[in-house]
Amino acid sequence: MGLATLSIFVSATDDPCGLDSRTWYITIYNCDGSVLDWCGKRYVVLKAPCGHLQVDVPPGCYYIKAVWGFTTITPGLVYRVNHFTDAAIVTICCESTVCVKLFNPSVHRCGYIYVKALQDMAARGDLGEQQVAQAAEIVAVVRERGDFPEKLFEMGHEDEIERLVREQEQKLG
Repeated sequence: MGLATLSIFVSATDDPCGLDSRTWYITIYNCDGSVLDWCGKRYVVLKAPCGHLQVDVPPGCYYIKAVWGFTTITPGLVYRVNHFTDAAIVTICCESTVCVKLFNPSVHRCGYIYVKALQDMAARGDLGEQQVAQAAEIVAVVRERGDFPEKLFEMGHEDEIERLVREQEQKLG
């Protein structure tokens, strides 16, 4: 049985086909949510210059995510992450190499998805409408401060997604 190789890349912001040139920090998790800890090495916040990391791992299924930039809240004790990629789940076999690309969304997409989740919580009665409106207003201010992403992905056909999900719920319900 041989090791497997993960070659992990981070996309350019809102561009799944591009590559980011920043230094990122990648963490590889086991399926149970724990950080991969194998053979004396902990696979947490591994430095990935120019958005790339290549690392040998035992065969398995992994959840991978990256961050860039850390802000110290309490020196030497507490750090807050500045930016996350989307996650990837990968299964890798013995003596194989798998390339993984992590999508690097802009604040616009993250904020949009966050507000949608809050709206769904309010619709279920788990959160007040006023709280959702306040959050949506803050996200709108952030959106107005920068360019909206050129590639909208799910933001570009939100109405269609909602309609199809409601149709599925009605069929099942």
